Amino acid sequence: MNKFSLSTAGILVAALLTSVSVNAATKDAKADVTPKSMSCQEFIDLNPQTMAPVAFWVLNEDEDFKGGDYVTFDETVTTAVPLTVEICKKHPQSELAKIKDEIKKELSK
Repeated sequence: MNKFSLSTAGILVAALLTSVSVNAATKDAKADVTPKSMSCQEFIDLNPQTMAPVAFWVLNEDEDFKGGDYVTFDETVTTAVPLTVEICKKHPQSELAKIKDEIKKELSK
């Protein structure tokens, strides 16, 4: 083998080892990132642009509405997010998923 192929092989091995070590480090650091266990305070602290998708997920997760009905994204943005923020400010330690029924009750009025 010449010097070029040895140095190329060394670079490839170093890159592979770096990739494996970075993957192993981030694998342990990954958490289940869903709103399922999010607290109201965490919801309030979100960037306002991310509130609507989170509220939409919470309101529609595991729901079996008759006729395939669901809370639309537009309804979530215009009414559910402000309502959720209002309720969460009253109960910041509550889990977001646990106030889902209260939000739906207010939306149905």
